Amino acid sequence: MARSLQVVDLEGTPYAMGRRHGQVLKEAIHAFLDGVDGVHRNNNVCARTDRERLVAFCLRNQGFLRSFSPDLHAEMTGIADGADLSVEEVLYLNAFLELEDLRAPSLGGGLLHAPRRGCTTFCVTAEAGAEGRAFLGQTYDMEKYYEQFICLLRLHPENGPVQLVVSLPGVLGLAGLNSVGTGLVINKVVASDAAPGVVYPFIVRKALAAERIGDSLGAVIFSPRAAGMTYQLAGDGAAFCAETSASHYELLEPDGVLAHTNHWLAPGMRRFETAGWLSHGGSMVRKQAAERFLRSRRGSLSMDMLKELSRDHTNYPRCICAHGFPEEDETRAFHTVFALIMEPAAGRFEFCLGNPCENAYSAYELL
Repeated sequence: MARSLQVVDLEGTPYAMGRRHGQVLKEAIHAFLDGVDGVHRNNNVCARTDRERLVAFCLRNQGFLRSFSPDLHAEMTGIADGADLSVEEVLYLNAFLELEDLRAPSLGGGLLHAPRRGCTTFCVTAEAGAEGRAFLGQTYDMEKYYEQFICLLRLHPENGPVQLVVSLPGVLGLAGLNSVGTGLVINKVVASDAAPGVVYPFIVRKALAAERIGDSLGAVIFSPRAAGMTYQLAGDGAAFCAETSASHYELLEPDGVLAHTNHWLAPGMRRFETAGWLSHGGSMVRKQAAERFLRSRRGSLSMDMLKELSRDHTNYPRCICAHGFPEEDETRAFHTVFALIMEPAAGRFEFCLGNPCENAYSAYELL
């Protein structure tokens, strides 16, 4: 069975929340920092790849982060102080998904090993959900190594809404919801215009700190992003799927339901496709399997049905409930490290640590 999920309650000023985060999770942050180096080394095709080079790559973003959100930069500084690390090391952890771009030969010169691919997100608006309920969810797929570090942050900032955020030790946030009823999930896409800018955990947290869904969307689409990402947001009767590169975005209409995986859907975004990133059709299969499931149950989709979707094994092991190949160790095996199904209006979500086909969901609430 999967381990229990650690929940950390944080409150106060941005720096105070960060310092508490660093203190409570200090041991896990150090272990994660040391271990993620090993993930990069094992996926490395360039002998000179080491923490120093990767940290230097991440530091290109620091000025953008201060300008984008002084509060979140202060929180990151608090994490560093609480964990007895440098801000640069904590930034390195927060750029873990942007470092995926270095797997693309055209962006990183083949700095890291072959491309990875994973997450499946889905949105169900009120007209498609059972009893008029709206849902948002995803499977979050990375090297299996990351699963041991997944945690949950419950944030009570001195200003702004309460937030319930899935994260990693030292990282500001991966996905979550807030007390004004906005939820956010993501898919990684690798865009050819990747450049220094704002890393994705900062965008997630700024979006969830907003009091209105429109401001959450604005944090996503009007930020100087460092890389490509698809963000699905829902709240206050509205839902958006924003495909973003570093410099451009397009919005997709949910039309009751919408599933997204790891390839561009909007015609205008396909010009940013990175050659060699998707080496097989698994992303297309997951998109079709998820959308077929959602459309065939439109009007009656429930939390339990969406849990069933998260267990789908079409195209196994490169499926919605992703599994590594038998010969792969945890630093290479691409795997569902968690699944999340939220009901933003109710301020709650169901969470599964590890593969949903093997592990149970548990409920978590904002307050």
